[in-house]
Amino acid sequence: MNEDNVKSPSQLADQARGTMGDAIDTARNFAQASRAAGDDALNSVKDSVKDGAEDAKALGQDAAMAARSYGRDAKQTAKDAMDSGRACAKDAVNAAGKKVDDLKDQFSSARKQSEQYIMDQPVRATLIAAAGGAILTALLVSFMRSSDRR
Repeated sequence: MNEDNVKSPSQLADQARGTMGDAIDTARNFAQASRAAGDDALNSVKDSVKDGAEDAKALGQDAAMAARSYGRDAKQTAKDAMDSGRACAKDAVNAAGKKVDDLKDQFSSARKQSEQYIMDQPVRATLIAAAGGAILTALLVSFMRSSDRR
């Protein structure tokens, strides 16, 4: 996997949101087109009633077929958007898992280096640990006193 093409989880989530937004816009456009076809069919039916029942029936059937077609297209678009969203979410989870694994490796390396330093310099490591403990204790006592004064 090329490191330059790896997207962060937030980038993948943004991409998934964009894909979902596109699907929603497409479905909305299909719905508007269906509504327009229905309105046109209704107007045609009204006019056709005057002109003849057969013409109205044919136009109504054409409008119904167009509406069904738009409905199928909208359903497929929504399904494709959901599939794409799932794939993006899976990619985001995989990328997050890889980052966690990288952090585990970095912590493991730091732990090994610390252990090696302690083995090489045990007196210095003990003094550093004692000084760090003293500093943390002083900070904690100072914090506790300042919170009691409130």
